[in-house]
Amino acid sequence: MDSRRLAASILLLAVALLNVAFAQSQPNQQQAGTQPTTVLKTTTRLVVVTVVATNPKGEPVSDLSKQDFKLLENGKEQEIRVFDFQHPVPAPASAAATAPAPKPKLPANVFTNVPAYKPSSSMNIILLDTLNTTVPRQTFAHDELLRFLEKFKPDGPVAIYTLSGSLRLLQDFTDDPEMLKSAAERLKAKSSNLLDNPTGGPPLVVPAVAGMPPQLEAAMRDSEARGAAFTGTQQVRITLAALNAIASGLAPYPGRKNLIWISDGFPFYISPQMATEGNLRGFKLQSSEADNVLMDSQVAIYPVDAHAVQVISFYDIGIGKLSDVGVNSFTVGAMELKMMSQDFNQRLDIHSAMNELAQQTGGEAFYNHNSIEVALRKSMADGSTYYTLGYYPQDKHWDGKFRKIEVKAGRAGVKLRYRLGYYALKPGTLSGDASQRTIALHRSMDLNLPASSGLQFQALVMGPSEKTHNKVVVNFGVDPRAVSFEKGSDGLHHAIVECAVEAYSTKGLVKSEATTVNAALQPEVFAHVMQTFFPCQQTLDLPAGSYLLRLGVVDDHTGLMGTANGSVIVAEQSGDKNGH
Repeated sequence: MDSRRLAASILLLAVALLNVAFAQSQPNQQQAGTQPTTVLKTTTRLVVVTVVATNPKGEPVSDLSKQDFKLLENGKEQEIRVFDFQHPVPAPASAAATAPAPKPKLPANVFTNVPAYKPSSSMNIILLDTLNTTVPRQTFAHDELLRFLEKFKPDGPVAIYTLSGSLRLLQDFTDDPEMLKSAAERLKAKSSNLLDNPTGGPPLVVPAVAGMPPQLEAAMRDSEARGAAFTGTQQVRITLAALNAIASGLAPYPGRKNLIWISDGFPFYISPQMATEGNLRGFKLQSSEADNVLMDSQVAIYPVDAHAVQVISFYDIGIGKLSDVGVNSFTVGAMELKMMSQDFNQRLDIHSAMNELAQQTGGEAFYNHNSIEVALRKSMADGSTYYTLGYYPQDKHWDGKFRKIEVKAGRAGVKLRYRLGYYALKPGTLSGDASQRTIALHRSMDLNLPASSGLQFQALVMGPSEKTHNKVVVNFGVDPRAVSFEKGSDGLHHAIVECAVEAYSTKGLVKSEATTVNAALQPEVFAHVMQTFFPCQQTLDLPAGSYLLRLGVVDDHTGLMGTANGSVIVAEQSGDKNGH
């Protein structure tokens, strides 16, 4: 059989099997309440702002109308073209007494990114930051999280991340409380090699030795300062990269996303030791990129201080013997005052950074409180009830500069929180050109990012066999209602969709392959595709073994993206230990 006939037979088999898979799972998708995204094309940019409105008691205000809001951009009033109110919908009393319906089960070897959780007004992401948190604070935060999850009944999807040397997804979005508890129980405290004293307490320093020459001691202290500056810059870079990755992964999801960031330190202030010209320039660029993605992805940050009520480091856990840090009976008073001053200034800097993060993104900061459990509960409740305002800017000069947003309430006593602005990028460039979207797709293939459902699909994974020419074959069936088709002057319907597959073994990435489908469909074929699915096929040549697969698709016209995880076992072929 030649290669063309082989490809045709594989595709026909894939179409038949995928049609069965779609037929079996489609009713379950609709029962779950998920609907595909409708592609809208505009010639200008719609700016969307989510607004949390509370009364003087901090309770949500739920009866405001469009006329109660005044929206300004750079001081000029804008016409509100989109208005909506989002809030959790309580389950009916009758439903509360019944057991939840079992989640749909897909046929064997079929994987999907269609959300299995019920729709909600918002999505919540819990980020446990071990990179910037001492071990005692990690333990405290972990205990508080477990206490919170013991009684937690999610109103919508929740995901859990950890940040150490890199970002790690511990639990993808789910509304199953047992899955969330199981993920949290797997957490272990991890010492950060970028903290001055990972065990808590003041920075570890080399004690002075009697008779040490002044020049040598000065050189030693200078080396310590330069080491601290280096680790500080690394903390900032890794943390900003993690925020950027989370926001990018959440971009395809509509609505508000609440990032609850639990940490002992929020390293976004530049200390004098870190403030070299190169560092400032690098931080500014990376920070601007993260800000832009956070704003466009409608991510509100809720920073939570794991330090709880402050105790000066002089009496903190992990300090060891006072003599180890050069304290004796003659210097104890002066050293206590010095540490108290240092601690106060450091926490003030951190709390200022927390307030700024929350204010810029429309969230709220929590510190000087011993209950992280309360902060978690308040963050999720606060971010689940909000108004969505949308407008088309009067200023059509897309210069890439930051534009300030102001929202005012016409009712006395109402406090509003919302993101402070956006970058005026030219319409159509938010997701970049086709090459940039391809790069974005490959970034989203990271296993530590949540599955994206911007472009929904199902994928049939077929292991090597004689029919597949001993290759792994992945057949994608993309929901055509979310694919952007353009009718050309030739009367054909054109679309460009890329599908990609990455295979991971226990040792890491083994293979990465991608295929671009340039479709030009006759009207009758287009009508058939719209009733079934848009196909894309990718093959991989893999040696024997067990693999975790990352599956992804992207629409090159719109940048809509979808990703999911799958798996395949490649059996060892007889007579060939390498499986070829």
